[in-house]
Amino acid sequence: MEERWNEAVEAVVYELARHNGESPLDRGAALRRRVTELAGDLGLACAFDQLAAERRWHREERGEESESRVRARMYRAAFTATLMAA
Repeated sequence: MEERWNEAVEAVVYELARHNGESPLDRGAALRRRVTELAGDLGLACAFDQLAAERRWHREERGEESESRVRARMYRAAFTATLMAA
């Protein structure tokens, strides 16, 4: 479960980086670690906002939207796994 969560966060943060002209060679793993570190007690949405500010990204979406995209990816992955197990 944690691996899928990490994959979902990496995918979203990688997309954000690409939209801001960056091309992370690790497909977002380092950025995911930074988001996780920033999340601490504040939560994932604030962490996405803080990462964007740190990297001076122009924001196309708020942290809440980024968090929603992570959760949507998790839901799709769980749904697909359930269908395949049936």
